[in-house]
Amino acid sequence: MSDSAQLQALGDFLKATPAFAGCDKEDLARLLANISIEKLAAGERLCHTGDTADKLYYLLEGELETTNKDQVKGPISGFFGEESALGMRSYIYDIEVVDCAEVVVLPLETIKTLVRYSSFKQSLLDSFHARLAGQTHVEVDLSKQPEVEIGYRLLIGWLFALITPVMIYMGLQYSDEGLHQDAIYFASILGICSIMWIFRLLPDYVPGLFAVLSAVLLGITSSESAFSGFSSNSFFMALSILGLSAVIRSSGLSYRMLLHLLLIGPASKIWYNLSFFSVGALLTPVVPTVNGRVTIVAPFLKDLLSGASKEAREQEGPRLKASLLFGASLLSPIFVSSKSVNFIVLGMLPQQVQQYFQWLDWLIAAVVCGLVLLLLYVIALCWIYRNNQNLTIPKSISDQQLKTLGPLNPAEWSSILGLIVLIASLLFANTHRIEVAWVALAILFYLMMFGFLNPNQFRQKIDWSFLVFLGSLIGMVDIIHQVELDVWLTGKIYWLAAYMQESLALFVVMLALIVSLVRLVLPINATVVILATLLIPASIEVGVNPWVIGFLVLFLSESFFWPFQASYYMQFLSLTTGVVSNDEAKLMKMNIAIYLFKLIAVYASIPYWQSMGLI
Repeated sequence: MSDSAQLQALGDFLKATPAFAGCDKEDLARLLANISIEKLAAGERLCHTGDTADKLYYLLEGELETTNKDQVKGPISGFFGEESALGMRSYIYDIEVVDCAEVVVLPLETIKTLVRYSSFKQSLLDSFHARLAGQTHVEVDLSKQPEVEIGYRLLIGWLFALITPVMIYMGLQYSDEGLHQDAIYFASILGICSIMWIFRLLPDYVPGLFAVLSAVLLGITSSESAFSGFSSNSFFMALSILGLSAVIRSSGLSYRMLLHLLLIGPASKIWYNLSFFSVGALLTPVVPTVNGRVTIVAPFLKDLLSGASKEAREQEGPRLKASLLFGASLLSPIFVSSKSVNFIVLGMLPQQVQQYFQWLDWLIAAVVCGLVLLLLYVIALCWIYRNNQNLTIPKSISDQQLKTLGPLNPAEWSSILGLIVLIASLLFANTHRIEVAWVALAILFYLMMFGFLNPNQFRQKIDWSFLVFLGSLIGMVDIIHQVELDVWLTGKIYWLAAYMQESLALFVVMLALIVSLVRLVLPINATVVILATLLIPASIEVGVNPWVIGFLVLFLSESFFWPFQASYYMQFLSLTTGVVSNDEAKLMKMNIAIYLFKLIAVYASIPYWQSMGLI
């Protein structure tokens, strides 16, 4: 067979063999240059028991069989020599040619990159298992074939993405609004971004990056201004806290914390729910994404219920599930470091207000709102999920689990030290006069320098898409200020600003209704960015502290009624599938109750804010 014919045959082999269907084409192209086809005569032996397993084979034509005396003899088809790819040092079979055969030879070094594909590895495991059982291997296509299907939502979304900026440009260009040309251009860009967010055409961070990049390419602003968010204090604060949270997750500190909580209190369902909620709440200030906190706490549900009775899982399981979910999400607006969008709102505030509302001062201003909401949440949780089922997990289990974990490891100690330093720097910021962001960055440097946050974790455990989203949105807000779009928009919603000045109580109701409607089409982050961009400048004009308005937007937007409205809830469902049944009706009642409780909490906070001079 000529070289070109052999290459053609190998290319056809890679395309036709189901085991390779889930592999990247780039990896297959590299593989093609290192594999070959060999023709073998009858009686030749390819594998011998005890020989180093350094090649994987695939039978194209001919007949092979196993010849081991102590193994089940049988014909061979498909892959053989799987020991090499499965990490075994030597072959455990003798494979001999019965008739002339043609096989593909894949050296071990060339297939190491393919073992990471689950479909490829599973195909080899099935083949190996079939041979152990004395069966003729039949390949099964385990790869997930990509579905090239574009739904109506995407088609309509991209159509609107093309039409909307043209309409905005034409409408503003030929109107008497008196906008500068740069403002018209950027308003058109914002129109595209809004459509992308509404229809979820792309991940959230892509439209943000598109906006700042387009502003630079069109000469609307300088690159230094457009990308200023990537050098802001908020960006480095978020990066540092993400690094610290990665070490907390990987070290097992959060799980150890849960076990200690279970040991401290009584063995009762009340304490279990309190422990579940407390773990999420304690992680809220240090893990700056709800999705990240959900990933940490979701496995706890299965850990606790694994030893419970079926009746306990069915009746008390949904409440425990709710405690985990709301523990990780309910208090997000109360701590500035709990979510990316909180940093974005902080970055929208005037510089002097930003300096005042750092971590501790933000918490002090929001504490009444948080406490009232927490009290009402506990009442609703007890009422909606009421049941007579007892749930008792022996403390000996938690005690033994702690003994299995052993003493605190260096990574856990470093996490605790980092938390202590971070909290101390927040509490005494007025004394040491060092920006908290730089203290947090120093903690991150310490974790990396001593290897507690290794390069692999730095790449994989830190949510870089969130950081791109954060940096680009801060840049978007700066551009809006530069081209004075905020001034123009404030004039358009002055009627709402008037309510803000004359009757904050009525403004809160109107804002709650607006947020509820907007959240039907926009994700949480996009809702917050758009409303905060409109309302914060208006609050400055009417003499209301912009932090109050920014906080209200955050507080009311962090809610959902339907699963699709919150990505972290969808993630939580996937992580807890099969542990307990989903009780959507009770969860809907909880969400409606919590939204009403938020209004009560805001009204309870108004006198407190007045005493602080914020309104």
